[in-house]
Formats: sequence, structure tokens, C-alpha cells
Amino acid sequence: MIINVTADFLDSQRQVCDPEADTLVAEVISAGRLKDLYAAFSLPFEKGKRSRSKNDISTFLNSVREQPNWYEPKRVLRGQEVFKRYALDIMTLLGAMSLPYCYAASPGNKALYLAGKMRNDTGKRLMDTANFVMTVLTPGNLEERGEGYFHIRKTRLIHALVRYHLTRGAWQKEWGAPINQEDMAGTNLAFSYIILNGLQQSGFSLSLKEKEDFLYVWRLIGYQLNIDEYLLPATLQEARVLEQVIHRRHFKKSEEGQQLTQELVAYFKTTFPPMPAYFIDSQIRYFLGPEISAYLGMKPEPLKDRVRIYLSAIREAMNLLMVNPQGMAKLQAQTQSISKRG
Repeated sequence: MIINVTADFLDSQRQVCDPEADTLVAEVISAGRLKDLYAAFSLPFEKGKRSRSKNDISTFLNSVREQPNWYEPKRVLRGQEVFKRYALDIMTLLGAMSLPYCYAASPGNKALYLAGKMRNDTGKRLMDTANFVMTVLTPGNLEERGEGYFHIRKTRLIHALVRYHLTRGAWQKEWGAPINQEDMAGTNLAFSYIILNGLQQSGFSLSLKEKEDFLYVWRLIGYQLNIDEYLLPATLQEARVLEQVIHRRHFKKSEEGQQLTQELVAYFKTTFPPMPAYFIDSQIRYFLGPEISAYLGMKPEPLKDRVRIYLSAIREAMNLLMVNPQGMAKLQAQTQSISKRG
């Protein structure tokens, strides 16, 4: 299926969200069962558990959307294995690239900003996101009735609850609906296509098959999150086109984007050890590039950025050597020789 990236179609998708989840949340709140909904967010996954009650929170959480006709279980596992091989770097890129990338898209970032003000806990939001990514990308978790689907359904309910509150607060109609189809598609790209770009910037040389298998997993995750199939790229070329269109439409300087970025950097600097924390803003600038960094109010720091580039070059060289046994053996021999002379 070829994605549809016309402006008219994307404009229409800014008014569409997730009718099934939105309806359920509205019904639950109308019935005075908001506590039940919050309780459901903390429920653990229980493999094999099925709810017989109809139109119920538990039924929703333990259901799975019928798989698309392009579903291939073996390919899902291959994509998850790509995550397993590069997990540490992917999780680093999640914070240093994917999230600030999302912050640059306005007005979509207004939902993140306003929802963040409601919760006011940057650390918890980051950990929730990291936990979701690790869960859905762990090999086996997207098999039939796997844990990944439970977390996907929970995320749909959380998004629906955020939409419910935002549309009854400061949200403005000209922004489109909060957490709409186009914005969710952009986030899906941030966690898939943009991550692949970050791995390349880090010196990893993934094969085309590895890249498209990783993209495929996120296509399935997006489908299960109820994103329109016309917004889920099947190839790297389709992902590139969709990303470029969304970039032109929405990436700009905004107060919300800059504030979200400041909170992210501040959290990292108080959480990471001193040396990584010192370079976190340079790390973000390195991965996002000057244009998006400027939108986020991240001014260049020439000395720090230059050191960061040197460190990246060393890292890239090491990554290349790791896949080149002869080069690694030569490096080890040189290191041993230098050590003996010392």
C-alpha cells in the first residue's frame, strides 16, 4: 500500500484520532468510572487472560486489532532482532534524537506540552516511553496475544484520556485534534526512520533488509495503534517522502518546543553521570542538525560541539572496526605494541 501524502489528505487526518478508544474513554468517564480507567493503566500483563465482558476496559486492553494482510510473523521477529542488536544505541537515540525531533513539530508539540503540564514529571514521561519501546520491540512480544499488544492498547487509552482533557481545556480547534493521525504518524517516523538515520550517524552500517525489517515492526505497531495504513510507510523511500512532507508542514520555532527541550536536557543533566551530561546538548545538536536545533533554541557551542564530533568520529571508527575482524586485529596489535613501548 502506497502512503498518501497529499496536503488535503494530511489536513483531513488532523481531525481524526482514534474513534474506538475515544468512545470508550468518554463512556467510562460519563459513567463516573474514571478511577477504573486509572487503575487499568497500572494493571500488569497476564498472558492468556481474556475478559468476557463487552465494551469494557479489560476487554479493550486484552484485545488485538485484526492483523493486516501484509502481516508476517517472521519479519516481525527479524525487526525485533535488529532492536536487540542495537538496543543500547537505539535507546540513547530515543532521548537524544527522537523525542526532541518530535518537539520541533508544531502544533503537534502543543499536546505534548499541555499534557506535560498536567503531569509535570519529565522523568516519568521518559521512562514510560522507554518502557513502551523496549516492550514492543522485545523479540516475541508481538506474537499472538503477546505483551506488546497489551501495552499498545494501554497507550491508545492514555492518548484518548489526554485528548478528552485537552479538548475540554486550552486546546484550540485550529491546531487540529490533539494526538491526531498525522501527528501520530510523525511520532511513528521518529521512532523508526529517524532512529535508523541516527544509527547511521553513529557509524553503524545496517543492510537494507535490516533497515526495512525495523521499519516494518514500527509499521505494525502503528497499525495496532490505529494509525491509518495510508500513513504507515512500507519502504525507506516512502518513509523519507512522508518525513519530508511532515517536516515542511510543521517543523518550526515554537515556545512549546523550546520549553520541552529545556526540560529534557535539564532532566538528562541531573540524571546522567557528569561527563555524558556535559555533552548531552551537543549530542542532541549533532543528531538533529543545525536547522532543527535552532528551532528548539539550542545555540551552538563551538568548542563542546567540536569535541563531540571528534568523539563521534572515534565511535564510528570503532563501530566499523567491530564489523571488520581484520581491522580490529590490526588495531589490537597496534595497541599492544604501543603498550609495550610504554
